[in-house]
Amino acid sequence: MLIDLHMHTNCSDGELTPEQLVTLIREQQVTHFAIADHDTIKAYEQLANTEFTQSTLITALEFNTDGPNGELHILGYGLDLQNEQLIHYCNMRREERIHWSKKIVVKLQQLGYPIDYEKVQQRAEGGIIVRTHIADELVSLGYFENTQAAYEKLLTKGAPAFEVRKGATSAEAIQMIHHAGGLAVLAHPGIYKFDYSIEKVIAEGIDGIEVFYPLHSQEQVIHFKKIADNYNLYKTVGSDFHGVHSRSPYLPGSVVYEEADVVPFLVALSKKSGVNV
Repeated sequence: MLIDLHMHTNCSDGELTPEQLVTLIREQQVTHFAIADHDTIKAYEQLANTEFTQSTLITALEFNTDGPNGELHILGYGLDLQNEQLIHYCNMRREERIHWSKKIVVKLQQLGYPIDYEKVQQRAEGGIIVRTHIADELVSLGYFENTQAAYEKLLTKGAPAFEVRKGATSAEAIQMIHHAGGLAVLAHPGIYKFDYSIEKVIAEGIDGIEVFYPLHSQEQVIHFKKIADNYNLYKTVGSDFHGVHSRSPYLPGSVVYEEADVVPFLVALSKKSGVNV
């Protein structure tokens, strides 16, 4: 059994189409996987008629939240993709991101960066626009050597071109996930560059923690395993793969984890939403 529950396609900010990602997943011999694009389920629409004979696809979505806990990312698994509240949220986020990204482009133009919004849209390939697309365009114009440098100087919270984005709080995201029949997991808890209270997120009803993650140190893995055990939370594993040329190039199935820690989550999903373990 090879499990990877956190990957992205070009429906949000990944490099590969859903079909290309599935091909790579098969090559990597991943048996249980989830595509967790940011605020969109479009990848599942594109894969609706795809057969997964040697692997199990788990429906997922990564909610980009903001609120009292900061900009946490909440992963939802085993979601009913026909849930009206979930569909409404994804549609709202898509429209909201258009207005939000246009405001960022205007700010950049005012700062002296002649960036073209249509080219940013082209980078999103009709999917969800994220700050990475804007940073990539700045790199292509020659202003920065890499996406990370552009992101940190201009687009991160508090930077000159940062624009507040309307979105759900972590508590609201957890509620939506539960309403759609899924389980909620705190994504990559060890990489946030701001202070937050994991106890508050637990109090909001989180079901699990992404313990096994490529940028987590061994000490962090031990730390988050202990928290999960103390609060009776599920543990998950995810590469957060965005593409081999991206800021997150870790291949599907490449994250080391302990099967005994992660299988209980799959069993819970199976009981809740019929996922094949």
